[in-house]
Amino acid sequence: MKIVAAALIFDGPNVLIARRAPGQNLAGFWEFPGGKLERGETLQSCLSRELDEELGLQCEVLDIFAMSEHYYEGGSIQLIALEAKILTGEIRLTVHDEVAWVHFDELLSFELPPADIPIAKAVIDSLSNKFLG
Repeated sequence: MKIVAAALIFDGPNVLIARRAPGQNLAGFWEFPGGKLERGETLQSCLSRELDEELGLQCEVLDIFAMSEHYYEGGSIQLIALEAKILTGEIRLTVHDEVAWVHFDELLSFELPPADIPIAKAVIDSLSNKFLG
């Protein structure tokens, strides 16, 4: 099973998502940015590296927020979502063709990969309590 780290970057009630570019695995799907854990990496170092490589952002990676597992045709993944805060950098796209700051209650209106859906639901539940009381 592949372990994949995903970033939950919040700006108030909004969360950053990115759309996979044509030619990429899961092209056209919106996702929480991140990538595959490499040998010898911690989840935090993996996510920090991926955010730099994929979006040009230097981030502080915080705690685990939620996890999900999904079996895709190519194999199963465990998606581990961690909160992250942008420290420096300007978004530049490499494996994505678009990014969006999305209000948490609109997350499920985007076409998300199956593994991201339980993470999105956890975000909605958490932020609903915080922002809608």
